[in-house]
Amino acid sequence: MPDAASLPFVTVISTGGTIARHSDNPCDTVDYAEIGRDLGASHLLSALPDVVRARFRVREITFSQKDSSHMDMSIWAELARRIRDVLRESPDMAGVVVTHGTTTLEEAAFFLDLVLDEERPVVLVGAQRPASAISADGPANLHAALLVATSAQARGQGVLVVSDNEIHAAGSVTKASTYRLDTFRSPDFGPLGVIEGDAVCFARQVAARRRIGGDALERIAHDRPRVDICYSHSGGDGTAIAAFCAAGARGLVVASMLPGMCAPAESAALDAACAQGVAVVMSSQGSSGATLARQDLRQRGIMAAGRLRPRQARILLTLCLALDMPAARIQHLFDIP
Repeated sequence: MPDAASLPFVTVISTGGTIARHSDNPCDTVDYAEIGRDLGASHLLSALPDVVRARFRVREITFSQKDSSHMDMSIWAELARRIRDVLRESPDMAGVVVTHGTTTLEEAAFFLDLVLDEERPVVLVGAQRPASAISADGPANLHAALLVATSAQARGQGVLVVSDNEIHAAGSVTKASTYRLDTFRSPDFGPLGVIEGDAVCFARQVAARRRIGGDALERIAHDRPRVDICYSHSGGDGTAIAAFCAAGARGLVVASMLPGMCAPAESAALDAACAQGVAVVMSSQGSSGATLARQDLRQRGIMAAGRLRPRQARILLTLCLALDMPAARIQHLFDIP
């Protein structure tokens, strides 16, 4: 038996979600969110076999017990500060694993990747089935996340998402399926790597990361700019766009019809928003492909979201506006592939 001090040291921070939900019905994989109960970090780890837990030295922190639909940027900012403090307090720590509900996991990962500047891995992991379900996927996902968090190959790759034995970059991953176990995918370039058995295998590295910096955490704690998402559709009349502006939106992200088009009345409403000083970013409803800064958009003063999907684009625009970034700098961040 190896000495405990020689084992790779990981902190597991539990925030709630499906991976930490328990239902009295082992066949329940649908209603558990409303009728189940929450489990803390220690319960998640206890689901792993002794032989697996014996391979790691784990510190357990229960940060919250929330369904991920209740999470927002103020909570993620607090979580980012906790992660930052945990890593600073323990130079010998290999990395951090954050368990999180899958509904907003891609947003949480993207937010954390923007504001954390850490070489050591921060790995987000969730589950599609509750802990009480037949063939629950949480324990296997958690084991895989521990392996990635302690892998030297994961250093410097930014915040990672581990699910169904795949490793995804925070900037490219999306939840693609409501109930299937292979829900997390990176549509344009695929996963960074895989976990096969006990081996962590990275096929490539993150080419470039968007860095906002920790200053944004303090800014949004005092003044978080309102940024809304407008869903475009045929025959749209721009009523929602006008309503968001009237409610005080400083930014609008358009989930446009592909490849970045809106109905005529919506386009007119967006032009009116730009004239009022509202920052407008054109993204698309598609799961892959970039929304490019076409000549028409540039002439109208509308930014293009690049490969970011609407919910990610909203997070980036919110942080940029909180830091009073100029439009050219914001567009540069969106242009990073």
